[in-house]
Amino acid sequence: MVMRLLWEPLPELWPAAPKRPAGLRGLIAWVRDTAAALSQRDDIERRMRRAATQAIVREAYQQTLAEQDSEHRRPAEFADVWKTRLAALLSRETVEVSGWSQIAIADLDTDLGWSLYAAASRARSEAIARATATPSRPGRVADSQTLFYEFSIAAGDEHPLGHVRYEICELCSVGLLNKISFSLDWQFCGLGTVALRQMEIRHPGLTWYTSGQYSHAKGFYERYRQDSDSPWTEKQHPCRHF
Repeated sequence: MVMRLLWEPLPELWPAAPKRPAGLRGLIAWVRDTAAALSQRDDIERRMRRAATQAIVREAYQQTLAEQDSEHRRPAEFADVWKTRLAALLSRETVEVSGWSQIAIADLDTDLGWSLYAAASRARSEAIARATATPSRPGRVADSQTLFYEFSIAAGDEHPLGHVRYEICELCSVGLLNKISFSLDWQFCGLGTVALRQMEIRHPGLTWYTSGQYSHAKGFYERYRQDSDSPWTEKQHPCRHF
């Protein structure tokens, strides 16, 4: 996944291995297995240069991510802006990155930087495209007459991209979305829509409510209601059983 490619140590053979498996899972497995097989006699200076190159690519990613709250960029636009920021950083003589002293761009392998950007950007796109909902895990809140559920949005066996928690009252045919959470890395990627549609499919015929904490996401829910087959209400008080 993009997080591993940007934060974990790169294998010495990256990116010149004769064959790399296709697909996100194959790519991540290759990175993990190759890194584990590295000789401890690797040249320290070379590894530092590679780590510095990785830090530059990561810095461009984090700069782009920091704007997501205000810019709401979709995946393709996010990748383009990330690429532009990386080009701007690599065009400088030196770059300051948190946790590093000044990095001299002339000392870096810029081809490695672009290869890493391409792989991480592809991994992000593939994770979004492959994201699906895990089975609902039922539970019950103490002394409650409602049923509690939760599930995740995940891409294969990797760490979940987001989580959903909700309750339903079967007596009154009412559902309450308690919490839907995605880290900023996975917001504005269409995954919230995937989550809500799965929730509706699993519990058809309910009228859905959201908690008051979603007032800041009012625009999203208004747009979602227009295409939803289930009724969603702006009211904040579901039935008396909640």
